[in-house]
Amino acid sequence: MKRLGEILIEQGVITPAQLQIALSLQRAGLNKIIGEILIEIGFISPKELAQALAIQAGMPYEDLTLHTPSKEALLQLERSVAESLLVLPLDYENNIITLAIADPFDIRVLDYIHKRFAPNYKLVVSDKETINRYIQIYYSELEEPIEERINKLISSSVLDPNQIPHLLENILNYAIINRTTDIHIVPEVNASHVFLRIDGFLSHFFTLPREIHNPFVSRIKVLANMDIAEQRLPQDGAFSYSFLDEHYDMRVSTLPTPFGESIVLRVLPKKISLFNINNLGFSQDTLEMLKLLLEKPNGIIIVTGPTGSGKTTTLYSLIRQIDFLSKNVVTVEDPIEYRFPFIRQTQVNEKAGYTFFTAVRHFLRHDPDVILVGEIRDKETAQIAIRASITGHLVLTTLHTNNAVSTIARLMDLGVDKYLIATSVRAILAQRLARKVCTFCKKPVKITVDYLISKGFPEELISKYVKDSKEIEIYKGNGCERCKGTGFLGRVAISELLIIDDEIGNMILEGKSGYRLLNKAKEKGMRDLKEDGLVKILNGITTPEEVIRVVG
Repeated sequence: MKRLGEILIEQGVITPAQLQIALSLQRAGLNKIIGEILIEIGFISPKELAQALAIQAGMPYEDLTLHTPSKEALLQLERSVAESLLVLPLDYENNIITLAIADPFDIRVLDYIHKRFAPNYKLVVSDKETINRYIQIYYSELEEPIEERINKLISSSVLDPNQIPHLLENILNYAIINRTTDIHIVPEVNASHVFLRIDGFLSHFFTLPREIHNPFVSRIKVLANMDIAEQRLPQDGAFSYSFLDEHYDMRVSTLPTPFGESIVLRVLPKKISLFNINNLGFSQDTLEMLKLLLEKPNGIIIVTGPTGSGKTTTLYSLIRQIDFLSKNVVTVEDPIEYRFPFIRQTQVNEKAGYTFFTAVRHFLRHDPDVILVGEIRDKETAQIAIRASITGHLVLTTLHTNNAVSTIARLMDLGVDKYLIATSVRAILAQRLARKVCTFCKKPVKITVDYLISKGFPEELISKYVKDSKEIEIYKGNGCERCKGTGFLGRVAISELLIIDDEIGNMILEGKSGYRLLNKAKEKGMRDLKEDGLVKILNGITTPEEVIRVVG
């Protein structure tokens, strides 16, 4: 049997040097198993440890964030037993129970399961933090569903304002359980409405009585250190929130409307498991090319896309691929969303005069190998980032543009010379996030080439992947309890990676149009956003409607 450290190295999660640091801590008296030490010092996430344990044990790994336990399964095992053994029932079908376990080598757990359920059981591995959290959440749901609790609190808050903090807490918990990225509280004439953005899609969930809207908003503003008396001007704030030992940043924005203040809370989890380049849905050739680019000693890699397209997640995932024990990695972010070990992270402070430009200028004197610039927002930052990349540093950054090729024109608009773009930009990664078809209710459906054409996919592109077929099999979700009837569960990256090689660099110097640059990149094998989306449709990952919704 392979050692855990060997598996983690083979999976590209850690380097041999990182493993040696963990082993030295273990030898120095840190009385924990190697996996726990690696988590504690921030080299791996609990999810990555669970994936490695699953490989070591020869068992399947289950991502519980995309798997809601069924009520029938939960009823097969008492809550007290689930808590003491860290075992979560997931499914119960055809008299066979599927159980998620944290430690596939725990004899006590395996012996109990075998005596209780043999031979009618299947085991999967997941991380113990998520198993423990889900035990608390879903067994509580059996006793009283959180939606019922929220509706009771909505009614009681009208009579008792002291219930408003409990109402807010339960709405936040409900949002977190359902993987919400943004919570909208929108006042109207007769009521206030709560919308949640889940997997990029905004849906209505709760209605609040009009009379509790202002106290509810005031409660949020107090938590976010905002001026509760100021209701005429927009405000921004933030607060920290914890739910079952997991921590979140809540970014708050208010906007005055004729019916009261509209408020949006952005939910930002502080989980290292989000930042794994292998889990974002990039195609294998794109992944391999990105990893090769990160080995370059200099140049600039730009991640681009609209707000909410996952640029920051990708940027952090790229940083995690770098051996930061042998390279000096410095960052300037606005704000720091997650702290990485052995990386020098700094945060923009406009009031103190510490901007992206100021930071990068000082970084050049700090002996950096890799510089992360959270975002290029202005001419000065663009020019200093380019300067850093041509003086022997690898620079990673983001920019708001629609696609990879248009980033070149945007850099020119920011005053960057064509020669510097051609010689310093290594690659531009443009991306979107599309909803994935729910794995629990997806069914094969037949569509035609004409149907894809009607949705905006060019016929010549379709013929590249579909040969002599009148009907094409794809997958769509019927809607179930796990996906809240939407037919979608989770999101996947749709991307295009433009490599600036000598030929394309010369075309930039010659002032060739974006159209000609795009065609040349396609000749060299680049898949644009629509083509990458089509591949994911044909692989049963998403749907034509979803690709067109996010790509256009």
